[in-house]
Amino acid sequence: MISSQSRMGGRFTAKLSFASTSRRLLSNQTNKTVKDQVKVAPPVVTLYQYHICPFCNINKALLSYTETPYNIVEVNPLTKAEIKFSTDYKKVPIMDMDHSELVVNGSKEINQALLRHPYLVQKLEDDVEAFAYTDTAQRWNDFATDELAPVLYPNICRSLSESYEAFGYVNNVKEFSAMQKGLIRGVGSFAMYIAASKIKSKRNITDERVALSDILTKWEEDGLDSGKKAYASGLDKPDLGDVAMFGVMNSVNGLTSHTDVILKRGGTFGEWYARMSDKVRTA
Repeated sequence: MISSQSRMGGRFTAKLSFASTSRRLLSNQTNKTVKDQVKVAPPVVTLYQYHICPFCNINKALLSYTETPYNIVEVNPLTKAEIKFSTDYKKVPIMDMDHSELVVNGSKEINQALLRHPYLVQKLEDDVEAFAYTDTAQRWNDFATDELAPVLYPNICRSLSESYEAFGYVNNVKEFSAMQKGLIRGVGSFAMYIAASKIKSKRNITDERVALSDILTKWEEDGLDSGKKAYASGLDKPDLGDVAMFGVMNSVNGLTSHTDVILKRGGTFGEWYARMSDKVRTA
């Protein structure tokens, strides 16, 4: 959701000037060809994230696909000190755009805000509707967040050792002290292992790898039409559904589950994943 509170007292405001400016710029561009348009400056984006959060990675995938520069703030999952400014929302992702002109909470809401920005509109050749709001794009965007992402958690936290591996990213966060890194890996991995067990029970998952493989089969057969489509969009370029699916899968890049289920899969899925890897390069 977009914060409507002022910056005073540690809170932010979503200033109306940004929205009105966006609408005015979009209106002015309506009858221009892409070649005729004056290039729009990219927004200044800071994304507050957990490195292995699939929802954060959906946003990073969109930013990367549209060549929108962005900064990352890694949030300590135990203290959440980095997002203390957010008094009523204690999850990630959170996006700060243009030095707090706009602060948005939640993955889908962030993408909606990004897709209204003139820079991204221009990068998408003024065809945001076709990219993000067709039935196909919406179907697979929802599938990525509602079906694929929840099944990933039990896979990266299948055992305590794999859960510990998943939190290895903290070793590369220079802002965390050695003590913080140790606590996050120790406490965080145990907490994630317990949470993943609850997801398994809720979704009646008996074998994590099989459940994830079944999800990817559905994507391969229905989304990619068993190889008849290069992208779920049915075009020669991806849409938001493709980008969201890739972002979720790429969130576990470097982990055992990524190697076991994604990299070794090959076939139609492997070809699509390779194409998306060339188009989307996330941090």
